[in-house]
Amino acid sequence: MKNPISVPDSVSDLKLTRERSRNEINDFLESDMVDHKLGGIPGWKAAFGARYKSNLIAVCVLGRPVARMVDEDKEISITRYGSRPERPSNTGSWLIARARKWAFLEGYQRISAHAGVAGNKGTIYSAAGFKLVREEKAQGDGWESREGRSSVDDFVRRKWIYQLRD
Repeated sequence: MKNPISVPDSVSDLKLTRERSRNEINDFLESDMVDHKLGGIPGWKAAFGARYKSNLIAVCVLGRPVARMVDEDKEISITRYGSRPERPSNTGSWLIARARKWAFLEGYQRISAHAGVAGNKGTIYSAAGFKLVREEKAQGDGWESREGRSSVDDFVRRKWIYQLRD
């Protein structure tokens, strides 16, 4: 059952917060109240929340890039995004725009994001101004590599980039 809370009609009613509690973020990401079911995360460099009346409506988590060869001083990656299905329109792009501003102020050159698992095509990244730079067929059986995960069907893995500076 979804946890009923009041939600605003517009993103202008949301409050941006710099999130500090990994437990609270993971509880949110692992709950039935979010529409992206990838679960919690072990850590981050920054996490931002969209709140309404102190309730989390959406979170955007930034961390190290997934590829080992990528210079983590130049690139940061959106490692998790999750939101309530009843959020206001444009909540995702609103929150990602604020995360982009933080990344720019921290000196990063670009932000990357990956999509593809569980039918996620990355529409949110397109709406937030990211460019699709790679698309490849992936096998879902590797998703079982960690305890508690089940396999997923084969999917198209997409990499998105937002260039902050040259």
